[in-house]
Parts: sequence; C-alpha cells; structure tokens
Amino acid sequence: PMDAKCCVTTSFDHTWRLWDVETQKELLLQDGHGYETYGVGFHTDGSLVSITDFGGVVQLWDLRSGKAVCHFLGHAKRVLCSQFHPNGTQLTTAGDDGTVKVWDLRRKKQMASIPAHSGLISQLHYDPTGELLVSSGFDGLVRSWRTRDWNMMGELRGHE
Repeated sequence: PMDAKCCVTTSFDHTWRLWDVETQKELLLQDGHGYETYGVGFHTDGSLVSITDFGGVVQLWDLRSGKAVCHFLGHAKRVLCSQFHPNGTQLTTAGDDGTVKVWDLRRKKQMASIPAHSGLISQLHYDPTGELLVSSGFDGLVRSWRTRDWNMMGELRGHE
C-alpha cells in the first residue's frame, strides 16, 4: 500500500475502502464496481491497487487520486485473486474459471491465459525474483509456473 499503515477491504455492497490502520479512519470509499468486490492486490510501488469482482472484472485504481485507471475483462466467472509481478509491469489474476490470466500493464491487454486448475483458484503468489508463480486451487493442487514461458514446474498434492 501507499505506506505500511494502510489496508484495503472489499465488500458484497460492490465497494472497496482504503483505511489508515493506525488512526482507524477511512481514507477512501470507491463504488465503481458493478458486482461484489473480492480480491485485492497492491502494486510493488504502492501507487496502484487491483480490485477483483464477482462479475469477472479486474479494475486498477490509483491510490493517490482515487480514480480507476483501467480495467481488464477476460475471465468467464468470478475473479477471486490478483497479484502484481515484482517487476511492476504485469498483473496476474485468477478465479472460478480455473485460469490464470497475465496482463501487460503498459499495453493494457492480456498476454497469457493458463488453464491452471480444474476449478476455482483461491491464491496466487510470486517468488521475490518474479521467476516463479504459485497457484492454489480447490482441486487440491498447488502448482508452480515458470514465468518466462508459463510452463508448469511442479505440483503439490495433498488437500482434498
């Protein structure tokens, strides 16, 4: 976030809020989504936040101005999570449709679509170098992906 004292919350009322955790005050209230908001991702420099919603939309918001800067469409169902690449030039999203989408932030378009899981994807996480992305799904699998070509590198099984 803009600094370590801020957090973002999402809601079924279609809004998201930016909070100052230290003072417990609301800094920003946004209602620019048409569906329930869910996932949150912070840009590496803290200036942008990605908000996902149940309508399949991902919106990028500038935390300095409070304005939406762009949106991404491409998921067939709800988008539940998003994660910025450590280099700050890509956004990765996932949700109910079992795909991981990679978005080029400079060109504002999709650059990859990975059929990653057989159902809902609940989490995405990059390693600090950005060379590896990990996805976890309700299919009980955790998969790792090499980001230079999006090939699967490994798979952990165990959850049912």
